Order: sequence, then C-alpha cells, then structure tokens
Amino acid sequence: MELSATIPALLSKQVAAYGSETILRHKDRGIWNAVSWTALDEQVRRIGEGLRGTGLRGGEVVAVLSETRPEFVYADLAILGCGAASVAISTEADSATVGATLRDTGAALAIVEGEEQLDKLLAVRADCPALRLIVIIDMKGLRDFRDNGCTSLSALIEGGGGSNWRAVTASVMPDQLAAIFVTRDGARHDLTHAGILRQVDTIGDQLGMRAGDERLAVLPMCDPAERVLGLYAALKHRIVSDYLENPETATENLREVKPTVFGANTEAWERLHARIRALAGNATFIQKRLYQWAVAAGGGTKQTLARWLVLRAVRAELGFGRLRVAFVGDRPLPDEINAWAEALGITVRYLNPLAEGETHV
Repeated sequence: MELSATIPALLSKQVAAYGSETILRHKDRGIWNAVSWTALDEQVRRIGEGLRGTGLRGGEVVAVLSETRPEFVYADLAILGCGAASVAISTEADSATVGATLRDTGAALAIVEGEEQLDKLLAVRADCPALRLIVIIDMKGLRDFRDNGCTSLSALIEGGGGSNWRAVTASVMPDQLAAIFVTRDGARHDLTHAGILRQVDTIGDQLGMRAGDERLAVLPMCDPAERVLGLYAALKHRIVSDYLENPETATENLREVKPTVFGANTEAWERLHARIRALAGNATFIQKRLYQWAVAAGGGTKQTLARWLVLRAVRAELGFGRLRVAFVGDRPLPDEINAWAEALGITVRYLNPLAEGETHV
C-alpha cells in the first residue's frame, strides 16, 4: 500500500519531508502571513485531539459552515485525521437547507464560523437528533453566550490531548469516507480518501501542477473544485494556497499574489471579462481600438504581437502575469469567455472534481 494512500498519511509524509517550507498564506490586516507544513500539522493535531476529546470517532460525519479561511483547512484536515468525514455547507444556505444536510449525512458535530452560522444551526438543532455538539470558530458577539451543546474552537483545543494522534491518523484506511458534497441540484457525492487522491494525481498530471506553484483560494469550501482540485491537490503537489482576508478583496489580492494556478467557477471568469470590458469601454479611442484588435488578432505573428503590445498589460491588470494553469469545476466556459481567455494566452480547462470515486444519492 502506498504510504500516502490517505489524506492524513499524505500530510504526515509532506511534513516529514518539507516541514519548514510554506504551504499556505493568509492575509490579516493587510499583511500576508506564511504557514509552514510543520505549523499546519500542529494546528491540525491540536484540533484533531480536541475533536477526539468530544468522542468523535472514525466513520462519523462533521459538518462545517464557514467561509474559505485557514481555520476551515485546519478543521477539515483534523476531521479526516480522526477517520471521520467532513461535509461543507454553503454559508449562503438557509436554516432549512442546513437542517436537511445535517439529517441526511447524520452529522454528529458541526463547526461554524461565527454568530450568523450558529443561528442557523440553533434553529434546526432540535430536528437533528445525531447532532451532539456545535463548535464555534469566531466568538465575536458571543461573549455572553452559554449553551451546553456549544463550545468555542479555543475551548475545544484546550480540552484535547491525551490521545496518540499519530496512531489515530495512521489507522485511517484508503477506502474510508473522507468528504461529502451536496451539489446545487441536491445530489450527494461521497468520496473516499483513495478516490480523492487518485483524482488529484490525475489532475496534477493533466495540468502540469508542480511544487512551488501558488494559487489564490477564491471559491467557497462547499465547492468540490476548491476542496478537491484546490486544497487536496495543493497538499499533494506542494502548491502554496493563499487565503483572502475577505471576499471583497479578491481583485486586489489577485494582483498581489500573481498566482501560477487559478481555479475558479464560470461566474468568476464572467466577472473578470466584464471588468476588463468596462475598463476598455472607459479607455481612450485608440486604446479601445487596440484592445479590440488584440482580442481578435487570431494566431500566428499577429497574435504574438497583440499579446506583447496589448494583452500582456491586460493579464497584469488581472494578476495573471505568471499564470500557467487555469481551470473551472462547475461547467465549461461560454464560447465568448473562452475565446477571450485564449486570446490572452490562457487555456481554461474544465475538470469534474467529482469524477473519481463518487456515488450519487
């Protein structure tokens, strides 16, 4: 059996080999903070031991309702390290949808970002008999909140320890359930550790991902493209993941990070296209005509000249000056957007993140 046949085993292998290297960065108060493999592993261990302290065991399910942030990554990997499975629920989901997902998956625990997501769970908790504890990441606005069925993430960590975490993670098997995804059409997809790792191996080979690449995490964690093609692929291929301070800074952060890998959805590419069209519309007459000529230049020498004289600046404006790998996971790009990206020298691949090891319920 391959040593990294599970996600916890993969993490242990990478930590042992590359402990001091940066594997993720997050922006806080305008400053990018680096997190090494060793620091990531420590965060995962502390949360994992805390989860074990609640009685969480292999085969159970933990729901997570949070924006895309490092704490989600730590919690997700800790859940998988316990031998449990994680199901990410959209932060835009209403209470009824949250309750339905909790019941369908039999979630024993739920981890929520803060007060807004907590309120949704409290509204449906009585109808979710398997749910025994809610863990709150950010206690802002909840200083005086008391509930025996809830605890803070910091308190969870303090209550952990006492278990042999390495032995726990080593006991996770490749055919165990790792991640559950509920897509917009209501279909449920269950992926095992082995299925996920086969998928990220295949994707890495197809796209040419390589160690030292850098990506900006712009999709919600409930999107399979973010978890499978983003997080798990980044761990396997040693791609640095950058996490936004907040979604409103995505455009600015793209220009700062200049990612070599960009995974998004079709809507994000449509917004990027609309933004450049608006900028071109407000440009001088000559600039506008040059842009129109460059996009329509076609192949050969004319295309090379167009990219050098005009479209190189457009890529820089988008933050795509270093971009090598681009993909979407929801659906192929519309022809107009795809042609525009190709004119910029960007091939956007459509990849199904649920293609390997999935079941439909």
